[in-house]
Amino acid sequence: MSYETRKKVLVLGLARSGQAALHLLACKGLDSRGADDSELVTLSEELKEIEIFKGDHQPEELLDGVGEIVISPGITENHPVIKEASGMNIPVIGELELAFRFAEAPVIAVTGTNGKSTTVSMIGEILKEDGRDVIVAGNTGTPFSSVVMKLGPKGIFVIEVSSFQLETIKEFHPVSAGILNLTPDHLDRYENVEDYYRMKERILENSGIGDLYFYNADDPLCVSIAEDYRGRLAPFSSRKAVEGGVFLDSDRIVRSVDGNREEIIIEKNDLGVIGLHNIENAMAAIASLQGENVSRDACNRALRSFRGLRHRMEKIAESGGVTYYNDSKATNVEAAVKSLTGLPRPVVLIAGGYDKGSDYSKFREVLSGIRMIVTIGKAAVLIENALKGMVEIKKADSMEDAVRKASDAALDGDFVILSPACASFDMFSDFENRGDVFRDCVLNLGRNNR
Repeated sequence: MSYETRKKVLVLGLARSGQAALHLLACKGLDSRGADDSELVTLSEELKEIEIFKGDHQPEELLDGVGEIVISPGITENHPVIKEASGMNIPVIGELELAFRFAEAPVIAVTGTNGKSTTVSMIGEILKEDGRDVIVAGNTGTPFSSVVMKLGPKGIFVIEVSSFQLETIKEFHPVSAGILNLTPDHLDRYENVEDYYRMKERILENSGIGDLYFYNADDPLCVSIAEDYRGRLAPFSSRKAVEGGVFLDSDRIVRSVDGNREEIIIEKNDLGVIGLHNIENAMAAIASLQGENVSRDACNRALRSFRGLRHRMEKIAESGGVTYYNDSKATNVEAAVKSLTGLPRPVVLIAGGYDKGSDYSKFREVLSGIRMIVTIGKAAVLIENALKGMVEIKKADSMEDAVRKASDAALDGDFVILSPACASFDMFSDFENRGDVFRDCVLNLGRNNR
């Protein structure tokens, strides 16, 4: 980053990533101030010496003496401060870009509509098993800025990247970048789906001949991007063999080695997580490391022991012959459908929440495995309209009511899965809060049945 003028840096938005950016700037001895539209934002003790503005302030006041702005992912170009900054030619970057400019270690970056958090976690576990010094961060909940000074040039950062973060990159340059899949999402933020896809593709914007693009060879949009990519390619596929990448051969995950040899990594049933989407995440993780000389044994050990992440097909409990899974992170229909594909047992599904302009008819792809759907939230009527007459649907008034109705409908051996296909903001503070409430309701259900 260029700080020749030594003007003040404004950090706009003071949630986790904004506070991490402020702390990084302070550690680097750079003059900064922070601002947040909310009066209620709580700051960490380490930021007490920094100038902070809370609530409504005139853009001119916040921008006085400012030479650059670092924004949190939730801030859009329509924010009054950003509009004013544009007229003053003040550059705007995101927390991701800020952190990258101080990074000494190379970066592996992952984006896509679904599966990002699980994939970066799998990559991190594989690298740890291979003896590498690695940190997983980014859109996972650990801001890149909070860890960027913890690795030297011999380490590796594995970063989950959202479309919101990619809107403001300038120099961000991963040595290995992946797009897992591309399906419509965040249409409440973007004017059209093409704008959303274009933001995702920016992860490759600064790639060169020596860099790697790993991608889903079963996704036509990811494939079309590969056709124009000038670096190295590592496709992955659950449907067919792919040259130079990773694929599913019957029940085995196989990778290409040295361009002309195939190596069995793991049997799919030996993975520590369930579902076709997790098989694809595992293949993506392996593909991201093509050319890194990561051992087959490291991949195998890591993927056997990996048990998934909270709120992502997280096993909560078994009760009365029924197994309960929390997939609250499935905030769009495509993510929910992926989670429900290829499961070995019938499912009672809990779905619904804040609608993001989704097409719930896509649930038809997996209806053969769904015994009943219990709907919640504002999208309940939209889900019922899309699937009426195709599957039994019951509406619940609360998460507790939904868990009770789902439990009553489930038979011995069934799965009850919260996979909402919606945002959470109509009933909960975020997807994590939603998943935690589901967990409590399931565990209380077990206690009440004693």
